[in-house]
Amino acid sequence: MGLSAGFVETPAGRSRIVARIRSWWSAETLSRPFWIFFIAAFFFDFGFGLYFFLFNLFLLSLHFDERTMGIITAALTLGNVIGTIPVSMLARRSGLQKALLFCFIAAPAVSILRTAILWMPAQIGLAFLMGAALSAWPVCFAPTVAKLTTETNRVFAFSIVFATGIGTGTLAGLAGGWLPQLLRDNHPGSHLADAMRLVLIGASFVAAIGIRPISMLNLGVQEPRERRNGPIFHPFLARFLPPFAVWSIVVGSFIPFAPVYFQKQLGLSLQHVGQVFSASQLAQFCAVLVAPLLYCRAGSIMGIVFAQILAGVMIFALGHSPNTPLAVTCYVVYTAVQYAAGPGFYGILMSRVSEAQRSTASAVQNITGALSQAGAAALTGIAVVRFGYGVVFTSNLVLAMLSSVLAFASLATAPKQ
Repeated sequence: MGLSAGFVETPAGRSRIVARIRSWWSAETLSRPFWIFFIAAFFFDFGFGLYFFLFNLFLLSLHFDERTMGIITAALTLGNVIGTIPVSMLARRSGLQKALLFCFIAAPAVSILRTAILWMPAQIGLAFLMGAALSAWPVCFAPTVAKLTTETNRVFAFSIVFATGIGTGTLAGLAGGWLPQLLRDNHPGSHLADAMRLVLIGASFVAAIGIRPISMLNLGVQEPRERRNGPIFHPFLARFLPPFAVWSIVVGSFIPFAPVYFQKQLGLSLQHVGQVFSASQLAQFCAVLVAPLLYCRAGSIMGIVFAQILAGVMIFALGHSPNTPLAVTCYVVYTAVQYAAGPGFYGILMSRVSEAQRSTASAVQNITGALSQAGAAALTGIAVVRFGYGVVFTSNLVLAMLSSVLAFASLATAPKQ
């Protein structure tokens, strides 16, 4: 009775809960333009969440191995790096809206071509082009959210967009695991790869729906004079980039190969892989929504450090799990805490640089992260083929710990603007 009495609902208790929820949902209301951008991000995240979940499995069904997948993934990431500079120039000179429209039109078009042209050199070239098209998203995403928010609700807004993107990934995983099999069952004798191709094409069209809301935004153009007032390379980036680069290696190492690992190494069916992916996305959704509370209590830097340490422990435990259910549990927790670090990194960078320097800072951040992930994907594919997955899990633990040390040592002592 004493235990249950603590949970009796009272009017005063309800008012405190409502007050906390209102406070958590930010001191200022998010603007209408922000919600228009949010709609575009929703379709973009769902379409490409489904696409990237299924694409490596599509290649696996066509007998591509991890080494080949790693090279293709590295080509995509390298294209993302090369495309970042011209896209950031486009964003500065013509505005964020035009750069985003380029992304929302070009990326779905190239993604459809990737499902049709299976010649290996063509796959590498198309992956490079798709990466270049997608480079506009990380370059423009943070400055757009920053432009449509205020200092008081910025981290919260990043958390909302991150959480929704992850939440759509839950639906994407379920759809990716269920739709190909459904299409194959309705067409007896057809190959599973053909069903996957249809789903991948549909996912590309879903991402393209975001063209309409992006075209409704008025994001303006930065003034050239304002850009010349400050240094091109903001001093804070020298502290920010090392821990972010090491963390990007962790992010880009195992995640692209996770569906393949669960199907090929643990023997899960496509539908079960989809369910695991959806469960991880749901956990990420909850983690990113709770992230503002973590950062409010511990601070942005310590929140990032905590997420990195826990992620390293979980990825190591995943590789040494004695059974599949425990491995799946470790993976779900790993992806959840991994993505919880995202709002912290983005929020810190956008708050430490001026508005005029946000596009440049975001571009430098994207180049650093993309180069790190490109190298991680290529090396992971080679390492898996030669040594197995064990070396990947151990190296991820070491790098996650290193990133947490760098984050604390570099960011905690950085002077505020």
